[in-house]
Amino acid sequence: MRFDDLSSILSHATSGAHSATYRALYGMTPDEPPRRIRSIGEWRALPPLTKDALLSSPMRDRLYAPLSEIDHIRASSGTSGKGVLFSPRTHVRGMEYRLGFHDFKRPFIAFTVPLMPHWHESFQKEHGLDPRVIAYDPKHPKAIARLARATGADGMSVFVFHITAIGEEMKRLGVEQQMKFIEITGETCSRSQFEYLRRTFPSATIVQSYNSSEVEDAHIGMPCKPMDGTEPRAVYHPKKTHFLELIDPETGEPIEPRAGAEGDLLITAYPGQPCAFPLIRFRIGDTVRVVDDACPHGAWSFTVLGRTDLDFKKLPGGMLRAEAVARALARFPGRVSDRFELHCHDRLTPAGAKMEPVLHVECGAEEDLERLALDVAAEILVAPSFSYAQGVAEGRYLPLVCRRIEQPLTGKTRRITVHTAD
Repeated sequence: MRFDDLSSILSHATSGAHSATYRALYGMTPDEPPRRIRSIGEWRALPPLTKDALLSSPMRDRLYAPLSEIDHIRASSGTSGKGVLFSPRTHVRGMEYRLGFHDFKRPFIAFTVPLMPHWHESFQKEHGLDPRVIAYDPKHPKAIARLARATGADGMSVFVFHITAIGEEMKRLGVEQQMKFIEITGETCSRSQFEYLRRTFPSATIVQSYNSSEVEDAHIGMPCKPMDGTEPRAVYHPKKTHFLELIDPETGEPIEPRAGAEGDLLITAYPGQPCAFPLIRFRIGDTVRVVDDACPHGAWSFTVLGRTDLDFKKLPGGMLRAEAVARALARFPGRVSDRFELHCHDRLTPAGAKMEPVLHVECGAEEDLERLALDVAAEILVAPSFSYAQGVAEGRYLPLVCRRIEQPLTGKTRRITVHTAD
């Protein structure tokens, strides 16, 4: 986007004809005219939009389009602990980048968020393709692999943490070689997970999509190229309908997008009319690193490092939450404190990439760390009636490892860190 585009979007969003979300955010009076800016400095002085601000406003009060033009409503997972956010969207746009990686002439497997098969069908219809989509059921990967064999499906779009389950079933049936395109989504792909993909599906072009429930103009950025292992993570560049910025996560000060720079990502997104809700300087909560400040696509490219304030890690069959770890540690008050740092690593095993959590804890020098790890793992619930230890027994995860922190933790700590470069 250019500066004139930003100025027009801001004026439209603060006109008072639709939602009052931005007028309230900017402290505008009821009779104040639409906000206009004269410099990029004035733009950067606008306070970022946060998920908390969106949660405080009912969805009906955030609409910039009539209900007749709303195609679907996305609900966030609520895994951040801040509640579920409902986000309206108009018709699906922005999927064309996939045609640069695959022809979509054969049946396609799409993960089972109900909207996703609809997205893929709509995308294929718009481009004159036969929309044959298989909805991926994570509870029955064996059945999906059999369907892939029966239909000749040659592509799929699935969550990162589901890829090992479907990969192992496809290997058992000998259909992994027919996969020509794999799009992974849901979280940042680690090096170990990518190595598993490359080894299991040697004929497939592998890309990663980057999206969020709050962003109507999906996706956030375009893949610069297929993943090839030279960069541990997927690399993206901004869409023509997006304006991306970096800020310091502590101070909020702008960071220039120079190669190697890291910061919190702000997203301004406006797909054009109709638009359910234009995003202006939305703080998505992701930390990104600039790969190239002048990539071949004419803009700076970036890779996603992970959540800025992460308190959970998605797992096959559940969720590893910081609160669950804290509750487990509280069961052993005489042996360990409730202060901790959990580092999640993906390790490549003969059965695919699996997570190994390393829990750094404050405990006495006499504490048996192996025994402590077993006891804590039995108390950590990753689902309402399923513990981390049960997942280890079933072969889903690697055993929990405990390490002693020699110096007491002080100040604010990051309770969960996901290492995607393993």
